[in-house]
Amino acid sequence: MNGRYRVLYVILAIIIAAFAIRLVSLQLVSGSEYREQSQKRTTKTTVTEAPRGDIIDRYGRVLVTNKMSNSIVIKKVKGQTDTVLNDLIKSLYTLSESYNHYVSTTFPIIYENGTVKFFFEENITEPKKKEYAWKEKYGIDKNATANEALQFFSEKYSVSEPNMSYRLKITATRYEMTLRDFSYTTDFTFASNIPMDMITVIKEQRGLFVGADIHTSATRDYKYPYTATHLLGRVGKINAEELEVMRSDGYNINSIIGKQGIEKYAESYLRGIDGISGVEQTKGGKNISEDIIEEAIPGNNVTLTIDLDLQQAAEQALYDTILEIRANATDTASGKYADSGAVVAVDVNTGEVLAMASFPTYDTSIFNQSYSELLNNDAKPLINRALSGEYSPGSTFKMLVAAAALEEGVITTSEIITDRGIYTYYDDYQPRCWTYRQHGTVHGSINVTGALRDSCNYFFYDVGRRLTIEKIDEYAEKFGFGQLTGIEIPSEEHNGVVASPENRKAMKERGLGDGIWYPGDTLQASIGQSDTLVTPIQLASYAATIANGGTRYQLHIVKSIEDDSGKVIKETQPQVIDEIDISDENYQAITKGMRLVVTEGTGEVAFKGCPVSVAAKSGSAQMGRYTNGIYVAYAPYDAPQIAVAVVMEKSGGGSDAAPVARKVIEKYFAGEIENDSFRMRDVLIG
Repeated sequence: MNGRYRVLYVILAIIIAAFAIRLVSLQLVSGSEYREQSQKRTTKTTVTEAPRGDIIDRYGRVLVTNKMSNSIVIKKVKGQTDTVLNDLIKSLYTLSESYNHYVSTTFPIIYENGTVKFFFEENITEPKKKEYAWKEKYGIDKNATANEALQFFSEKYSVSEPNMSYRLKITATRYEMTLRDFSYTTDFTFASNIPMDMITVIKEQRGLFVGADIHTSATRDYKYPYTATHLLGRVGKINAEELEVMRSDGYNINSIIGKQGIEKYAESYLRGIDGISGVEQTKGGKNISEDIIEEAIPGNNVTLTIDLDLQQAAEQALYDTILEIRANATDTASGKYADSGAVVAVDVNTGEVLAMASFPTYDTSIFNQSYSELLNNDAKPLINRALSGEYSPGSTFKMLVAAAALEEGVITTSEIITDRGIYTYYDDYQPRCWTYRQHGTVHGSINVTGALRDSCNYFFYDVGRRLTIEKIDEYAEKFGFGQLTGIEIPSEEHNGVVASPENRKAMKERGLGDGIWYPGDTLQASIGQSDTLVTPIQLASYAATIANGGTRYQLHIVKSIEDDSGKVIKETQPQVIDEIDISDENYQAITKGMRLVVTEGTGEVAFKGCPVSVAAKSGSAQMGRYTNGIYVAYAPYDAPQIAVAVVMEKSGGGSDAAPVARKVIEKYFAGEIENDSFRMRDVLIG
């Protein structure tokens, strides 16, 4: 054997010896140590939540996006008894309260002003329905008090805390943890969006917070917390009822979903595809390493037809005008208690909603902690008045009656009717024109254009009687009243009501009235009173249909949907719902009357000096002690582009809503925010 082979054998022997020594070390010398380390570790698969898509205005400005935030999560660890877990929860509550950080649960029992009570979002028609269903689900007696129900769950979770406030909080959290499938493989999010100081305390005092950890994830970021609140909506954890419907689409009990507004409507688009990670942890729950198995895919972006500048201008106009009305009012009739309203602006040639505001609004970013206050506020800020507020249209309804009468040949554009103050056609019902009732004067002999300018009730009493309620209802349907507009938030939109003999019978079945339609009811329906109720979004559609000569578009607020790369997935095209035949002569007679409202009538003061020509009509609707102000307008008069509808609750009259319409129209044509200090912090002024 030559020297070369001897060297190779020696090297091979050294390598084999090294392996043998290492094996001996691993198995005999350090075997127990490595075995102990292995037993202290566990690997679990976790879901990496995909970020939701952005919501953007028509010009690409981001309204809603995501931000990385820190959450406190509770992990199930070895040796975590009920007592240990309850003590941890109390420590976390104590820490959160020291930083004024709110923690929410869905436990339907609260402790308020020293009293334990149930807190359900009650159904108005069946106020105890949710409470009874909840008790039945958990085997609690139907007549059990809130204290008794709390005791049931406190015993279930071995909560012996003597302080009632903490007892309820601990019990509520344990209840929530059960709902959210808390286990060794599923962590529970105790609090979200926590400040850095809280993180520091938890890390520095780990012995006090064993089982608690910090998790970083994407959460919703509403860039303008008070802007378009009702329109954009909000997100929240899925509940059991929602999960029952959505489980087949891949949702689980810890999923975050859209709860209202566009967040809810576009849930299937905004939601991304979750990723999967493999996380190695110690038995104490500390993460050692994490490997991405499947990348999360972000949700799609939703572009709205809304113009952010116009939206903010509309909301600011509502806020400022309400404060001005209240400041100048001396009594109920003049708007002393004005506290709410809505405004909708639409493109008359496409049906795109350019702005949709409801007031009072609220801060989306603190919805959970302010929910009780919002729910109990007299001005009801949670209601989206633009879609679900139902109001008598008052004199804004007169253009519809005029169009119907002209097109049906009941009157002509030149026909003269003489206002005699009291309409005496019927012996048993003789209503008065508003000017006769208030001032003892009359409008004299006028045609339809003059009647719209002066809002002459007498004229429309006579026209409506001759037209009949059946024809009025026919045109009301053509203009979209009594039905949904098609806006992409159908769950929040109301139909409204069109006054009719059929509706009167339906009212009787609900225990309201005698079910009889009297001849005088037709007179009242002709001036937008009686049983007719409309929503601001319907009024905006109505004004746009008049402005463009009779084409009623389906209103829409979603312009397009794009994926993360910018590829358009869906794009909304203008859709015509109805074509109302209005001859040019009749159109000119009606719109000239609306123009005269601004140049000579009730809108003259509000629109004096306005840089764009406007056509409008006001309406006042008595609601018990209060009078709502209604206003519809469009501009420019000779080439309409934008239509606006305004409702001001308890304002005192229709002319009080005119300043809002003017500010929105001027903003639309100016294109710049005059007041960039928009904050809307003091929104609960009811």
